[in-house]
Amino acid sequence: MKREERAKKMAEVRKTMLGIYHAFEKLDAKLLDENFSHTDDLLAFGTDWDEKFAGWKQYRDIHSVQFKAVKSFRFASRELEVHVGDGLAWAADRPQWEIETKAGERLQSDMRVTAVLRWDVKKGRWLVVQWHVSLGLKERLHEY
Repeated sequence: MKREERAKKMAEVRKTMLGIYHAFEKLDAKLLDENFSHTDDLLAFGTDWDEKFAGWKQYRDIHSVQFKAVKSFRFASRELEVHVGDGLAWAADRPQWEIETKAGERLQSDMRVTAVLRWDVKKGRWLVVQWHVSLGLKERLHEY
């Protein structure tokens, strides 16, 4: 892949990832879900232990349910790293979340996000086929 083509694809993937973050901040489930593959091979992990979703049918209503409990959501990228290949891309970031629930609870967390995206020929854009969000351990279990 030529350097210019790689740079263009990387910019598109970066735009998709930042668009996902923006949709979280707007609490817009429809806008958010436009970035995910609506196929049986979608795989997503959230931060809660039971948040493993295999296929779009399991995942499609999650964000609208979650957003009903949220008053505000700040999703700030800090280390977005993007890589592209032939028809596939992957991204990793360590963003910061600031969430206020409608019940008044405030959460601030340093998160880890990884995603695999596939080029969708019909839509002419990158869509997430694997999404994983987690909290990293703050304490080291061993030295490097």
